Amino acid sequence: MSMMRRTIYATLLLAALPMITLSGPATAANITAQAWGTTQKGEKVQLFALKGEGGLEARITNFGGVVVNLLVPDRHGKKTDVVLGYDSLAEYENGGVFSALIGPYANRLGLTFPVDGKTYTQPRPVPRADAQPAPAPTGPIQVLHSGAIGFQKRVWDAVMHDGPEPSLALTIKDTDGTGGFPGNVLVTVTYTIRRDNTMVLDYRGTTDKPTVLSLTNHFYFNLKGEGSGVIDNEIVTLYAEQYSPNFITSELRASRGTVFDFSRPTRIGDRLAMPEAGPGFDNNMVVTGKPGTLRPAARIDDPDSGIVMVVFTTQPGFQFYTDNTGNTTTGKAGHQYGNHNAISIETEKYPDAPNHPEFPSAGVTPDTPMHEVTEFRFATLP
Repeated sequence: MSMMRRTIYATLLLAALPMITLSGPATAANITAQAWGTTQKGEKVQLFALKGEGGLEARITNFGGVVVNLLVPDRHGKKTDVVLGYDSLAEYENGGVFSALIGPYANRLGLTFPVDGKTYTQPRPVPRADAQPAPAPTGPIQVLHSGAIGFQKRVWDAVMHDGPEPSLALTIKDTDGTGGFPGNVLVTVTYTIRRDNTMVLDYRGTTDKPTVLSLTNHFYFNLKGEGSGVIDNEIVTLYAEQYSPNFITSELRASRGTVFDFSRPTRIGDRLAMPEAGPGFDNNMVVTGKPGTLRPAARIDDPDSGIVMVVFTTQPGFQFYTDNTGNTTTGKAGHQYGNHNAISIETEKYPDAPNHPEFPSAGVTPDTPMHEVTEFRFATLP
């Protein structure tokens, strides 16, 4: 047999054999997994990479459901990481909630709250050692992001789904009474990267007795790129005709003609410079349209990178937050994150909704499970 025939024969033989994956990171066409360290409790954590056919890429860890990197093609096709964060598991475990899944109740919820005619009590919040001193409360005590039992600091079970539009399903369970919440609760959040450069977050929750749930991802977006400084040049449009002036009452105010009016594209730095904006925005915005239907909530354009992000959601509202901080945090690659370095669009139920029956309900029962969807659609300016 000639050398050429031997080569062709060997090639055909190899092609007929099943593919064997060597030990090491789990391999799939559009989603991979690798070990990413161990928590202080000894739990093993993984980091998952999802690649979309349109160029969008995400790296997500099952610790807190954190989106560690979100790489978006800019107007020149260069991949830009548009979320603030850290380089290591230890930093996420000890630091803030950059781009993490928040629950079982995102934002503020009263220390006590009613469910199905009964009153439940959460543990009193314990401030972090490195937190800035908080002013004395002027109203009912509230717990932020479910305090010590928050999903953002826990390890989720993970299942990968490969395909042209890869997805990662993260699941977490809470037993009845965890953190003062009733019900044996099962929550699954599925991240999907679509071929049209959309990241979809599908939130589902079930319970065996009435309870309350409000989940979000606390993304910190800077569409010029994380570590690029203030977000002053970003152009913001909000599809919200009402806002909450505070976290305590059920008051809603019309945004038209106020500092909260982003019905037309507005340079965020111009608004942050207005005295009425105070230290920055940190308010619940009411999404225009019927809750439960997928509709636009916000649009952010970055004229420097050319990246555009449009947020669609079924949720009734979102917390509009401009990263108001007096501290400097060391983030990825040693980048220093300071005041107004990011924008958060936290799609969720209204703050403290269980204590305000006039608000859209955050209730979940065995017969009415939770299902909400938020989409982050990315494109580029000419």
